[in-house]
Amino acid sequence: MSYLLIPGPATDNTATMWAAAIDEADDPATLEVLAATGERQVLGSWDYELQGGKRRVKIRRVPFTGLGERSRRPVELRRAGAPVARAMMGTLPKQVPGLEERPFTILLGSCFAQKKDGAGNVGRTFALLPSDVRPDLKLLCGDQVYLDAPSFWTVFPAVREGELKRRLLELYLAAWTQEPGYHTLLADGPNAFTADDHDFWNNAPKGSVTAPATLIPALRKTWLEQAKLLYRAFQRPKPGLIKLDMDGLSIRVGEVRIDRTETDERFMTAEDLAEIRTWARGLTSPGCLVLGQVLFTAPAGTISRHMDLGLPDFRQYHELLDALREAPHSIVILTGDVHFGRVAVCQLLNGQEIVEVIASPLSLVASFPSNEWKSAPGLYPAVAAPGFVQRPISTDKGYQYNGNHFATIGFNRSGGRVRMRVQAWPTENKGRPPVPVRTYERWIS
Repeated sequence: MSYLLIPGPATDNTATMWAAAIDEADDPATLEVLAATGERQVLGSWDYELQGGKRRVKIRRVPFTGLGERSRRPVELRRAGAPVARAMMGTLPKQVPGLEERPFTILLGSCFAQKKDGAGNVGRTFALLPSDVRPDLKLLCGDQVYLDAPSFWTVFPAVREGELKRRLLELYLAAWTQEPGYHTLLADGPNAFTADDHDFWNNAPKGSVTAPATLIPALRKTWLEQAKLLYRAFQRPKPGLIKLDMDGLSIRVGEVRIDRTETDERFMTAEDLAEIRTWARGLTSPGCLVLGQVLFTAPAGTISRHMDLGLPDFRQYHELLDALREAPHSIVILTGDVHFGRVAVCQLLNGQEIVEVIASPLSLVASFPSNEWKSAPGLYPAVAAPGFVQRPISTDKGYQYNGNHFATIGFNRSGGRVRMRVQAWPTENKGRPPVPVRTYERWIS
């Protein structure tokens, strides 16, 4: 593919389209994004001009406004009037639909190892989803690329900056252009991204024994800078929370990786955490908080700390818990990372609930060490802390899945309550229409 067109986040009347020219020397003034209903935006300039080896990628995001709620329309990227890439642009509803209407549906996915999905199973499964669960919004919550895989290339450091840039850029292009495959999913409807470690390298920003090149400080610095640049270019251009609101549901997409410190100080900026606190405290209906790592988990052990730090390993974790317990309504945590599907619930002292939904992986990066499904800890927080009353966590025993999949979460409203329906969809179906293997329903308020 020489050109790509992929939707970004959307609201009930706005949308953003991400356009890229790959190894092309076009004047952006000759490129435009045209919707089937007549809306048109000329690229005009480039936001990013990336180079890695002989590869050149130029990227531009263009906004569309004044769109109708919950609408879908084909869009084309055109060069001098001729279509060179296609996508489907969508918007969100203004309010959570009623019980008799098609639910507002989120697709939740994480951990896509493109080299392990040579058949394009993720995209093929997505394309065959039944119409009643076609997502209004896709939330891709970490490890959209594995920049440290295959791991052998990280053993002997790529000492030349140009070689490092080439390898990282080509890993993005392999995922974003896979058709049929990951591109099939990305190109159809709005996307919002958050990062986890493999969008950089395992356990980033700390140097990792699984990516020995990152143990060399100068190379680690260069790698981190380049991976951050690619993340901003391909996935999420701006810092801060992504805010998606409708009557009956409020969504915030956080960041717990790109602003993480090498020490145990913090995993997000103080500004983002303060905004989460304000958002949680001011909820007038249930909320969804999207994170790149799970909330219901225990601190890493002595050995694991060198491989995979989680949120509880940071001093800021209890500040996040404190922010969430101020919410007057239930909060749904949407996350991935841990390579299995799980739903768990904790009722706080004020009677409101935190419901955590995990969907991971889309495509498992390695079969060794073997991956095991794990129940949530029995208590939240898992380790007692001053000022916190530990509360029991209930893990749903009927929603256990340990395989490649994504989840859909459908929301319908009745009065002041919202029904959520979570379904796990395996991505390896040998071309057959997918069937959900796990289903979970709950009313939240």
